[in-house]
Amino acid sequence: MRGRPTRGTGRRLLALAGLAVLAGTGCARLFSHYDVAPNGLLRRENDLRRLLAFGHPDSALSHVAGRDDAAPEDELLRALYAGILGHYAGAYDSSNAALQRAAELAEDRYTKRISRAALSLVTSDNVLPYEPGWTERLLIHYYGAMNRLRQGDRAGAAVEARRLGFLLEREAERERDERTTPMIAFLRYFTGVVFEAAGERNDADVAYRNALMLASRGDTLPTERALPDSVGEVVVVVEQGFVAHRVEQSIVAPLLPAEVAWLTGTSGDERAAASLEVATRIVAALSLRRAHPWYAHRPPTLHLDLPSDVRYKASCTEASDDKDDDDTRDCPEDGNPYLLRIAWPAYRLDREPVTGLRVVGGDIVEPVQFHADVSTAVVRDFDDERTLLLARTVARAISKLALTKGVESIGGDDDEWIGRVLGMLTNLGTALLEQADTRSWQLLPGRIGIARLRLPAGTHRIAVEIPDGAGGVHRRIEVGRVDVRPGRIEVVPVRVWR
Repeated sequence: MRGRPTRGTGRRLLALAGLAVLAGTGCARLFSHYDVAPNGLLRRENDLRRLLAFGHPDSALSHVAGRDDAAPEDELLRALYAGILGHYAGAYDSSNAALQRAAELAEDRYTKRISRAALSLVTSDNVLPYEPGWTERLLIHYYGAMNRLRQGDRAGAAVEARRLGFLLEREAERERDERTTPMIAFLRYFTGVVFEAAGERNDADVAYRNALMLASRGDTLPTERALPDSVGEVVVVVEQGFVAHRVEQSIVAPLLPAEVAWLTGTSGDERAAASLEVATRIVAALSLRRAHPWYAHRPPTLHLDLPSDVRYKASCTEASDDKDDDDTRDCPEDGNPYLLRIAWPAYRLDREPVTGLRVVGGDIVEPVQFHADVSTAVVRDFDDERTLLLARTVARAISKLALTKGVESIGGDDDEWIGRVLGMLTNLGTALLEQADTRSWQLLPGRIGIARLRLPAGTHRIAVEIPDGAGGVHRRIEVGRVDVRPGRIEVVPVRVWR
């Protein structure tokens, strides 16, 4: 009921004004979160990709190093960005420092599982410290070894290869999955290349054997290990495109006042039944959409309808049939409806990597082998966390509903309208604050492979050829000139951006 203003009205109105100010501030921040590019990436992160693809890694690095709006807020994720951008910009010392910091933070968070899960129950998973998946952790040392090789520090590269090997052994404890096997095979082979380049033949042999056990048909290992005095070898590591990245999907399910009452009531059976009814409505809506890990466009928010009056009344009737009045399920119509918003991350791949690449050096042409699909491996890592993420999402939705009901009681019996207004604003604020955690190391390549060329000592032009599907060459990317020295292995990275 609406009573006359009481002495507590001013205090409650003041609380209302404060809540409105906070809501306005939060909305300003949320608008920046929803500023996304057509591919679903935050626009500022998509701009970093564009700078990389168009040959300006130094500019992208300055944004991240300067900690402006383009830089991730999380320290670990910021270090991952700085590490890979420094690598492509040729700033190897700063890249090494950033990658070392990222490795330390990743290990610390993996060991201690530091989190602020309680806070995430009323905001979003974005407040939790970022924890990279296994694939991202492995690639920290891959880029560390590549940096050392580019600096001519082969002993330092071997140290990074051993660190990578240690993580590979730990990763082997996970259940075998064909989605990650090619990645493990590639990294095993890569460590073999690093050890061989550093002159550590025994370690290289072990790494190559491990790679061959995991390799797919068509992948081969070097046979004649000893290089003649007049011959050297160039190992070209080809990286393609960008890894699949996270985008937000969400559902907005309106709840009737009765459903809100059932979900927040004291009866456990009633809460369970109401939860099942709401979940069924959500699952039914999701089943109408094609389930696929990649999306051609940013998935839109899915809006659900309220249950029909017939279903609503039938639910109450079924609950009360053949029961005493004390057991009858109430169907209150008084109170605010509630917008239940659930958001979760899904993966999107901008472009499938081209297959059949080959590397050319003089008259020598070699195919790229030991392909590793980084996107597939990253999605598999995400699947390992999907159940826990879903549990947090559901728990957060329930806690936000309870928070809204608590705020509605502020007005009391005398100023019931104030409680309703505050409840509506709280519901709106918590719905806006429900954001999927779309953070990832999205600057990684989508696919990696290796080609080996044995060439006479001297300077050679190296190029990567992209086939056109009809036996011809669609595009030729010049890698540059490489000095081949007798009996030595030179490791040359190249990234095909488009």
